[in-house]
Amino acid sequence: MLTLQALSEDDVIRIAFDCLQQRVGIISKIGGGGNSKVYHLTCSSQQYVVKFYFQHPSDSRDRLGIEFKSFSFLWEQGLRVVPRPVALSREHQCAFYEFIKGTPPGRDISQKDIDGAVYFIDILRNLSVGAAGLNFSGASEAFFCAKDIVNSLRARLKRFYFEDNTGEYSALRKYLRDEFLPLLEAVETWSKEYLTGRGVSWEQELLEQYRTLSPSDFGFHNALRTRAGTMIFLDFEYFGWDDPAKLVSDFLWHPAMGMPEDLKLYFVHRMSSIFGNDPYFKIRLKGVFPLFGLKWCLILLNEFIATDSQRRDFARPLVKNKTEVRLEQLVKAKRMSGRIKAMYKDFSYGREV
Repeated sequence: MLTLQALSEDDVIRIAFDCLQQRVGIISKIGGGGNSKVYHLTCSSQQYVVKFYFQHPSDSRDRLGIEFKSFSFLWEQGLRVVPRPVALSREHQCAFYEFIKGTPPGRDISQKDIDGAVYFIDILRNLSVGAAGLNFSGASEAFFCAKDIVNSLRARLKRFYFEDNTGEYSALRKYLRDEFLPLLEAVETWSKEYLTGRGVSWEQELLEQYRTLSPSDFGFHNALRTRAGTMIFLDFEYFGWDDPAKLVSDFLWHPAMGMPEDLKLYFVHRMSSIFGNDPYFKIRLKGVFPLFGLKWCLILLNEFIATDSQRRDFARPLVKNKTEVRLEQLVKAKRMSGRIKAMYKDFSYGREV
């Protein structure tokens, strides 16, 4: 079997012909996410995207199957704000989708864009009512109680204990010991007191009726804006059931989003309306928001983890020195933890609850 690291354009053309029964006239590599290689294919009368998914033996998540299944489900429900799935190849760990002509919105986000995202989330919420029999599992790293979020943070921390204590690894260890761990302890204590004091269990799971289907890694960093102004949402490798409070928290915290504060406030206002049937949504959101911020601090440090670094190298071979990249990510994590320390008791994007 062809190894994905050794994948050439000739290999892509051959695989495309096998799967599509069409000859490829033009091929070009386009920007993919951190987990995949993506190519734009022009055939005789159609244009496609083929996505090759990284798979490490230590990671059992079926990114290929989950994304293709979720797009297929949404297309069957009549949604056209995601790419149309065309073909899947388990043998080559790839899938073909329609090509969407558009541009990444970057930081040029408007209220109209927020409305597009809200519209999509609202549709997912409505679909969630009848989706229980479709065998979707939990979204990647879905948490249905605050205790599980903290347990996940502590499990992630264990991945950062290395024998090497020199250079950037020494700086990492100092940050985790002197800054991150004390902040985690403080936020955990506050979150537990806040939630339980307002009737939200620390360890009892969220009722299924208040869960929603979610792309998990949802935001404008995974979107294209078409010429008509429609936002097309991409990268559903982690799709599944999730707590809406996590969906909103990740949308606000994601480092690649960079939304102005007024749009964040508007987004939370709209989300509070959509999930207004959940009497504890606002309370839960405020209580878990800083915990998810801490999670993003650790995600920023994934370059220190061998398997995560390999996945990124597969998708986009690094141009910079790895030490330089790790130190840059450490600076970002410190900056984010500083924000959390300054505001974790005060949720800035909604009415005090």
